[in-house]
Amino acid sequence: MAQLRHPITGAVYSALGEGTVEVDSNGLKGIFRHDGEHLSGELRFADPHMLLWLGGPQLPEGDNIRRNRG
Repeated sequence: MAQLRHPITGAVYSALGEGTVEVDSNGLKGIFRHDGEHLSGELRFADPHMLLWLGGPQLPEGDNIRRNRG
């Protein structure tokens, strides 16, 4: 499971799959869609950039945007 800590707030963002992300901020938790829609939990706000980064569309496994040209 991919997980990132927000650099300013310290909240932990965990990818749950299917485009959803759990956010844990000082014991308050919430589950959000990658587009920011709140699905459940006490925590009702989250950083939209972190949600998209973890829950949004991902490159296929093994794909790399940096490719050697030559």
